[in-house]
Amino acid sequence: MKPQSPVAKNLIRRFFVKLFLLLFISTNVFSQSFIPGQSYLDSNQYVEYIAGNLPFVISVPHGGYLEPASIPDRNCSGCKYMRDSYTQELGREIMAAFYAKTGCWPHMVINLLHRKKFDANRDIGDAADGNPIVEKSWYAYHAFLDSAKNKIESGYGRGLFIDLHGHGHSIQRLEVGYLLSSTKLRYTDSALNTQAILNITSIKNLAGNNLNGLNHAQLIRGPFALGSILSDMGFPAVPSQAIPYPASGDPYFSGGYNTKRHGSRYGGNIDGIQIEGNHNVRFDSITRKRFADSLANALIYFYNKHYNSNFTGNYCGLLYVPDKNAATMNIEIFPNPATTVLYVKADVGGLNIEVYNSAGQLVLNQKLASGTFDISSLKKGVYLVRLNSADGQSYQRIILKL
Repeated sequence: MKPQSPVAKNLIRRFFVKLFLLLFISTNVFSQSFIPGQSYLDSNQYVEYIAGNLPFVISVPHGGYLEPASIPDRNCSGCKYMRDSYTQELGREIMAAFYAKTGCWPHMVINLLHRKKFDANRDIGDAADGNPIVEKSWYAYHAFLDSAKNKIESGYGRGLFIDLHGHGHSIQRLEVGYLLSSTKLRYTDSALNTQAILNITSIKNLAGNNLNGLNHAQLIRGPFALGSILSDMGFPAVPSQAIPYPASGDPYFSGGYNTKRHGSRYGGNIDGIQIEGNHNVRFDSITRKRFADSLANALIYFYNKHYNSNFTGNYCGLLYVPDKNAATMNIEIFPNPATTVLYVKADVGGLNIEVYNSAGQLVLNQKLASGTFDISSLKKGVYLVRLNSADGQSYQRIILKL
């Protein structure tokens, strides 16, 4: 066998170091218990995670200020180094607006390093430029996002990822990105609804399953698209019903690495949208606060309209229902995760069982005649099971896997 060259040995060593970092950081993040509204830092103190209990996770990859001399500036082909001014401040205003309206928190992950040191919206090569310290923070950034998404799926079944940016284009409007280029946005509605486009959109999950049966084109530029809702609030956006696509030659950001990785393009129940804020919604503190308030309202409305019609007014309590009644009523529901049948063990009779999907819709409702309950008609996902008897009610979340 030919001996390995020093270059090959170094590549192998770096591969295993990165694998160890990925496993170590992911394990630590996923095993940690986070308190909503509390701030947590990675081991380098370059990534901040503010834990949430709403079905939204907001990423701020380019709003950092820190420029430690110990970390050299990135120097990679085609890389961008300018920070997105006031996006960190905007993100924190959005979080405060959510809390003021709901008493609950969205999840938020912020890159505290300047973009010239760390670009959290690129793959690890361009993001860290080979610096092992920055690579560690890159893994932490995405582990925090993955942990937040996992919490949302466990509690709500479905959710929305927002990658928050700022653009310097001369046209003062929001650019809402779904991983579709300007050229593709100029397609007809029928073309936007083809499987070829559905396979690349960052809201693939929503396009296939939403409360009002809207198609993909309607979701990105119909009257109830996020861009349209924001436009109606006084913040012009593209795409929207008013501006369905950028004109030929107009600058437009369609979405980057984070939207691709953390949206539903490749599956999952978390849809992704990149929002590029123009100068007018970021640079002035008063307007920034007004926009943050409007964006929180828009996202609440969007989720209630398309994901769960019981969301408004319930917020973080929607599916986070305690199971304490199950203990007092001596009720056990198993297995969890389930496949096609649920077994119910109870000391009380006359049980009625209700099953609600992640959109809050009642999908099954019947008397429990025996100790088994057929759920084979349901699609895989997260459901809330409610058992009603003369002694009270018992709730339990179940995960259905087929």
